[in-house]
Amino acid sequence: MPLELRIEKKGRVRRVRPFWYGRFEINGDRQCLNLGVKVKGTPPASLSLKDEGDMDFERSRVVARAKLESVIEEARTKQGSVRLVEKLYEIKTGEVIRTVLLENLFQEWAKIPRKRKLDERYSSQCQSTLKRFAAFVRSENTKATEIAHVTRSAAQSFLDAESKRGVTAKTWNETLKLLRTTFKHLLPIGAINPFSNVPTRETETIFRKPYSPEELAAIVDAARTDEFIRPLLVTGICTAMRRGDCCLLQWKDVDLQRRFIAVKTAKTGQTVSIPIFPMLYDELKLAAKNQNPKDSFVFPEQAQMYQENPDGITWRVQKVLAVAGFRDEEESLHPDDKLLPAPKQGSADIVRGEIHVARKEGLRRASVRDFHSFRVTWVTLALTAGVPLELVQKVTGHKTTDIVLKHYFQPGQEAFRLALQSAMPKLLTNGQKSPKDELLDILAGMTVKSWKKDKMRMKKIMAAL
Repeated sequence: MPLELRIEKKGRVRRVRPFWYGRFEINGDRQCLNLGVKVKGTPPASLSLKDEGDMDFERSRVVARAKLESVIEEARTKQGSVRLVEKLYEIKTGEVIRTVLLENLFQEWAKIPRKRKLDERYSSQCQSTLKRFAAFVRSENTKATEIAHVTRSAAQSFLDAESKRGVTAKTWNETLKLLRTTFKHLLPIGAINPFSNVPTRETETIFRKPYSPEELAAIVDAARTDEFIRPLLVTGICTAMRRGDCCLLQWKDVDLQRRFIAVKTAKTGQTVSIPIFPMLYDELKLAAKNQNPKDSFVFPEQAQMYQENPDGITWRVQKVLAVAGFRDEEESLHPDDKLLPAPKQGSADIVRGEIHVARKEGLRRASVRDFHSFRVTWVTLALTAGVPLELVQKVTGHKTTDIVLKHYFQPGQEAFRLALQSAMPKLLTNGQKSPKDELLDILAGMTVKSWKKDKMRMKKIMAAL
């Protein structure tokens, strides 16, 4: 049962620290701690405990030894209690309490049973977060080696550190949910989850902007000669499918004869039914004509790029958007957003809008015009045109109407007004005509002299529909 004197140097002078220290070992776990007992009197000149000091020193040695014995006895009692609890747990559940090391946190998280296979990109993001959390806990407390050692205060300290990093509330909430769920699955039943009572933060919602029919035409025109990205853009525009689902679309899910696509979405696992519009039909016929019998993917090269480097798809989409007039000013970009040195060719001198906007908080700007905006555009155009919400949900795969209406239905004010005006009785619209009636009146009254003006009026009405 070794007691210790801690020696400190100041220049050439060596002196004893004011408190006794004690070392002990319980079941292979070595401990060294300050006993809180002051070193009194004069220690031996050798500063070795093999020698004796004066009477006061020896009295303090006796007190320190008694304190160390008490500490060891308490530690053994606690260790015994822990072992008793573990034994009772094993008897009750038939399972042995498994220790999860912080350094193995990601590996254990990956073993948690799931309905669907983990997406590689999501798995990589979770791995980064879990490793960052484990490193943070160990830096704060070197003795914390297992997840059972993580306290509520340590959990809160990590979340506070995430806030100081400048992440958005959405990212902060996702980190909290990941850690809460991980500890829920990996801690023994009945153990206190250090993240259980931490509330989520209010998030800032920045909606993606839908493209107008004119803007869609400009995007398709900008991609007309790009045989790689054009088929994906046309698929996204015509189906409202997410980027990954477009890239990984398979022939078994495409019925060209009946002109329908029925596919299970990667994100939600919902099976969606989508009619094939003429523009998409032409692209699919071209793909079928050039199909290699061994390929299961409709767009095999695009599928390969998405699986190996999804940012490559993003880069190609941004390249087309830049030519169509959608791009950011370089000085306003975060370094991670600068995927594309926007080329200036063709219609690139036309500026239709930025693809990112500033957030109130967060490390990066929010994307408002990208591939996912085609999904927002499809929903907005369909609902504005009067397509029943139930049919829209069959295409998008959303289970609830709330998500569709909150995040995807983003009509412009004029389009919204005209759509409602067309559907409302004349009493509520004060006799104003619907867009359809306005178009018919223009056609009926068109003359050689007025046709240019009437054409502009018709274009304006059609663009708002």
